[in-house]
Formats: sequence, structure tokens, C-alpha cells
Amino acid sequence: MVSHLSHCNCTISGQVEAKVTLLFVLISLSLSLQSLEGISDIRDESDRSGMRIVIELKRGSDPSIALNNLYRLTALQSSFSCNMVGILNGKPQLMGLKELLQAIERRANFQLSQAQDRNHIVEGIVVGLDNLDEVIAVIRNASSNASASAALRKEFNLSEKQAEALLDISLRRLTLLERNKFVAESKSLMELISKLQDLLSSKRQILQLIEQEAIELKNKFPTPRLSFLEDTDSGQLEEIDVISNDEMLLALSEKGYVKRMKPDTFNLQNRGTIGKSVGKLRVNDTMSDFLSCHAHDHVLYFSDRGTVYSARAYKIPECTRAAAGTPLVQILSLSDHERITSIIPVNEFCGDQYLLMLTAKGYIKKVPGDELKWVRRCTNDDLVAMASHNGMVILTSCEIIRALGRNTRGSIAMRLKEGDKMACMDIMPRIMWKELEKVSDANQGRGRRMRGPWLLFVSESGFGKRVPLSSFRMSPLNRVGLKGYKFSSEDCLAAVFVVGFSLADDGESDEEVVLLSQSGTVNRIKVRDVSIQSRYARGVILMRLEYAGKIQSASLISASESETEEEEVEAVPEVLNKAVV
Repeated sequence: MVSHLSHCNCTISGQVEAKVTLLFVLISLSLSLQSLEGISDIRDESDRSGMRIVIELKRGSDPSIALNNLYRLTALQSSFSCNMVGILNGKPQLMGLKELLQAIERRANFQLSQAQDRNHIVEGIVVGLDNLDEVIAVIRNASSNASASAALRKEFNLSEKQAEALLDISLRRLTLLERNKFVAESKSLMELISKLQDLLSSKRQILQLIEQEAIELKNKFPTPRLSFLEDTDSGQLEEIDVISNDEMLLALSEKGYVKRMKPDTFNLQNRGTIGKSVGKLRVNDTMSDFLSCHAHDHVLYFSDRGTVYSARAYKIPECTRAAAGTPLVQILSLSDHERITSIIPVNEFCGDQYLLMLTAKGYIKKVPGDELKWVRRCTNDDLVAMASHNGMVILTSCEIIRALGRNTRGSIAMRLKEGDKMACMDIMPRIMWKELEKVSDANQGRGRRMRGPWLLFVSESGFGKRVPLSSFRMSPLNRVGLKGYKFSSEDCLAAVFVVGFSLADDGESDEEVVLLSQSGTVNRIKVRDVSIQSRYARGVILMRLEYAGKIQSASLISASESETEEEEVEAVPEVLNKAVV
């Protein structure tokens, strides 16, 4: 039995079955084979008072995951089979639990039949004893046993069994005392018959009897169990039970190679630096998507054919920064020439959430001749911010967007000018907009107008800025929108995020943005280092690209787990599951 579980150790105490006496040896052997991750040492502290095993965990290990590994890979948890063979109609037969529970009902039916037969005999004997002189006269005048039995049946309206039982009574049992015993037996049998009939007519009484007899067995055999029985669904651990739900980064290339990395693979850097390479890329391949999620999340993969695939994030093999990654065809059942255009992590599926899809031509749905580019989760209470390559922005409510089927065309999200196309979109809770309206009404000063939340703009040339959401207004669909970023002729918008979800004590953003270039260079910077500017400002340098090409993708995450590694108390940071292509 696990008596203590903490971030430092796991203590196992109590008793185990005789077949598990080598538990300590098995665990030690598993450690030597490095099949148990997260365990640094094991000690046997058993003494005369009982068994005690202390397992030391490595720093940062998840104790519940380590315990599940012990259950799965050692004899710490065992299951036992039961040969449930019974005798049915004189023959051995394998029975299920339902059939065994029906034994109470079958036993009651048997007892009722026996009691009714015996009561029938006793009633005949009592009739004979009440008419003893007439019975003796009939027997004396009979020529044989058969004629005596027939005469008794005719004279006293008895059955054959009753007559035979009356003839079998010896003379010593013809006394008054014996008659009273037969009368008492008949009364007792009638009570038993009534009780059994009530039992058989009520399922509730049958279940109560099963419970009562189980308690009687427990009291009859009061010796406590030497092992602990746990109420579980199946007793078998799934693969997900032994995988820690850690934060991770996913990188996807245009040719369909994906890899999973730890967040501390890319350290936090200053704004305007070059960044690190995400690894080797194949010939003519570029990075297309980069996002953060957790190991247990469902990752939805949307293809250019409008098909969606789903797989757990931990199914993607973890690799180093320099590795090339794993082809998606090894994880998903993709058709020939089918390409993944958007991925989104989902931690749970809720009935009040929708998938909001945006195409490159500005439709919030799949359109023939168009390409699905962005997918986000939303509710009717959320707002959506959409931006085009030329920096035009529309902020609207998700409630006015109709919920449509998978094969419908969709609505026009933004009226695009010639040569322009959609760049990205992001979701914002409506409560943030309401709080912003209250602040704007209370104070119209510049200081208030520059406060969060903000729209974070990232251009393809590596520039960026934050613009207060108060600089934009709500508008319906199918509009041109407001200018959010004024670009030069060689630059355009790569990504936009709603930031300000997570704020530090000083009121500044506590989020981080990860930038990914076409050549696979990654830079991770703080959002607070990005200047707050007006809608027409050029912005500041976020990442020096040099020979890295253009910004291909960006992802918004919270504070890294690498900053909390030295804390003694484990903390799982909140992840903002957003990414744009």
C-alpha cells in the first residue's frame, strides 16, 4: 500500500502477497535496466513491524507518473484471475458473476419447494391424528396396504403421499404430544413458505439478503487482508497514465516533418537578436508552423483538402533541436499529396466551443479554389481579431458568425483589396473588451489608452509593435477594417496576437512570443520588450533575420518552465495555445 507520496519520495508500506516477496529485487532490476524513469534510489526499510520500501525520486519528476510506472512495470500492482466453476444440474459449469448472484434466488426456490412438500405431508398427518379412531378402523378392516391407502384417501380426502405418510407412522407417535409437535411444525412451515414467497417476489429483499450474508461471512472470517484491494475501472494503466503532462514545443515544416522539443531548448533572448536554429531542414523545405502545447493535448491537424486529423501530442517523437523531425505520414493516415496547413492543440472537447476557420481569401469557411489557413477555438462570448497582409484589422464578435456544417462555403470575413490576402486571426474573451470599455469611459488620457490589452503585430521582416485594443472598434463582417500597421512596399504582416492575458505586478505583459523564420531560426523574446505604438508606427526590430529569410510563424506562450526549474515546489505554467502561419 502506498502510504506516502510527495515530490521527493514514494513510501510503500504494509503487506503483500507471498508471490510478491521479490518486489524489491524486481524494482532494483528495472532500475538497473533504466526502464523506470524519474527514480534515483530505492531503500528497503522493512523490519519486524512490517514491510516498508522508500523510493527516492529525481528532482523535477512527477510522483504520480513514477507511481504509475511502478504499477505498470513491477509487481507492486497485481491482478488475479478467478476460476468461477460451479455445479449446475449435477455438471461442472463456468459461471459469470450474474449467475453466481442468482444462487440466492435458486436456493430460495429449492427451499420453498421442500417446505411446501413437507407441509403437505404434515397436514395429512394432522388430519389423521385428529380422526385417530376412524383411521385405525379403516386400517384394521383393510386387506392390504394398497387397499388401506385407497380407503384413507377416499375417507379423509387425502393425497397418495399423505396416505402413505400416515400409514408409516409408528404407534408410539400417536400420542397427544406428538400431535402437538406436528401442528407446531405445520405452523413453522407455513411461516417459512410465506417468507420465501415474499423474498422471491422482491428483488430488493434478495439484494438485502446478499448484503447480509456477505457481512456474516466477513464477521465469520475477521482476519484482515494482507494486501490492499483498490476499486479501479480495469486495473490496467493506459499509455497516457505514465506520461507526464509537460509543456512542449511543436515545429512543423512545409514538407510535413514535425518534431517535439522541450521549452528550454530555446532560451529567452533580448529583442533584436538573431536567435537559434531550429535544426536541419531538407532541401527546399521551410518551417511552416510553431506552437506550444502539453503532452496530453489532442493536436488537430487540418489539411489543404479540408480534412482534420487528431493525435495526442506525446505521439510525436521527442528530439533535439538539431534533429530533422518525423514525417507526419508516420503519425497520420495522409493521402497522396495531402498537405497539413494548420494545427491546433486542444486540451479538452467542450460542447459550447466551436472551431473558427479562416481562409487566405477572407472566408470563414472552406471555399473551392481557396486554402484553409487558420483554425481557432472559440465560444459565442468571445471576440475575434482578423488581420490582412497589408495591416488591415477587423474586430468582431464570434456570436454573429453562424455555426455551419463542414461542407458549407462560409461568410466573407473581410473585404480584401486587390492583391491583399488574410494574414492571421486570434481570439479574445469578451470580458477583456468590456473591462477595456470601462477603463476608456473612466479616463480618456493617453496613459490609460496605452494600457493593455494590446494587439501584438509581427511583420515578415522581423519588425513588430503593440497597439492598444482601445485604438480599434467593433465592426460587422464584410468590411475593409481599420489600418493597424503601415508597411513599406517590401514588408507585410506575418502574425497578430491579443496580448495582456497574463500581467505582472507592474501591469505589464508576462507573456513571451516565439518567432520562427523560413530557414528554421527561432527567437524567443518577452512581449513587454515590444514597444507600445500607434496604428501607423513602423515598429521596432524583434528579430534580426539577415540570411534567415522572412518570419514564417509565431507562437505566444507564458513564462517558460525553465525559469521555474530551481523552485522546490513544482508549478505547471499556463499555456496560451495560439500559433499562426
